[in-house]
Amino acid sequence: MDRPTPHEPPLAEYALRYAKEGIESRVLTRKPLFLTVFVTARCGLSCGHCFYRDELLAGNVKDELTLDEYDRMTRRLPRFPKLIITGGEPFLRTDLVEIAEKFYENQSQARQITIPTAGAHTDRIVDLAERLLGPRPDLILELQLSIDGVGDKHDQIRGKGSFEKLMRTHDALRPLQDRNHGLRIRFNYTFSRQTQDHFEETWRFVRDELKNPHFDMVLVRRKTIDEAYWGEVDVEKYRKASALLQQMELEKAGEDRFRRALAQRVRVEREIIAEHSQGRRKMTGCMAGTLTAIIGETGELRPCEVLDESFGNLRAVDFDFDALWRSGEAERFRRWVKETGCFCTFETCVRTTMSFQPRWYGSMAAGFAKDLLRGG
Repeated sequence: MDRPTPHEPPLAEYALRYAKEGIESRVLTRKPLFLTVFVTARCGLSCGHCFYRDELLAGNVKDELTLDEYDRMTRRLPRFPKLIITGGEPFLRTDLVEIAEKFYENQSQARQITIPTAGAHTDRIVDLAERLLGPRPDLILELQLSIDGVGDKHDQIRGKGSFEKLMRTHDALRPLQDRNHGLRIRFNYTFSRQTQDHFEETWRFVRDELKNPHFDMVLVRRKTIDEAYWGEVDVEKYRKASALLQQMELEKAGEDRFRRALAQRVRVEREIIAEHSQGRRKMTGCMAGTLTAIIGETGELRPCEVLDESFGNLRAVDFDFDALWRSGEAERFRRWVKETGCFCTFETCVRTTMSFQPRWYGSMAAGFAKDLLRGG
């Protein structure tokens, strides 16, 4: 099958920075490596799997952090490698480009930025990509397009016409990605009881028809607004979907052994999540609140998307991140995680935690060895 050249960041360079700053954080600075920022709770959709529904219902544009507040915040944030800007629908913010620029230009120095979107605002999305990437050759921008099925299956969850808008955005972004290796278009699938039976169809559509090598999924989490989505998914179907994701990573890696070794992360990470989803603890020592941080649209600093915990509001301390990050409340939470062995299915925390626990590299190495023996 004819495939485009995958658009990937310089993996060795970014992996080295991630490892270096991770070790510094664990030993000295205790700063986060992975920051998720909710810029709005507004959204034009009402998806049954949404874990942010309470915030969407209570959200008020007047309560959202302003651009000036983001400027003050990013001047006081520690430097960190990875940033997700999310919502709600982040592209409902007309100043989203300027917000992203603050995180890049100011002290935070974000160089890998991911923005998930339902893809309904094509012009704004393309404009953001062009304005951010043009003068910043070292920026890796990932636009994550949410997909829940092909055609009507997607529309049944996102609303009539949503799939057509999503494809319009993908088609508009594709030429820009072909010209710029700093842009990555990634599709993201929410795996739930309503979508678990058509994952492979969607995966094949993205891989074979759109010829896009970037595909990911998240497992539905927290109680959703629609009981039909919530509850235990079929874990064997989840594992089969995970195997397809790893297959795609191996296809991208080709004969590059370093990339093939990294592709084993998908298998290990998803198996941890599968076990956790069934209530079986497989990973301890979660790094939520240590290497990951969440900032809400009103300035609330939280350690995790899944747990209803807060370290306080940044507005109350004039955006002094360290004042909350090193507070007694933050230390109490970290002790609680350590003492209880908290575990969950939140992909960001699982991925970040396993990156700094040597045992998981052993699991990846074992998978890589099997891959070599099979002639992969």
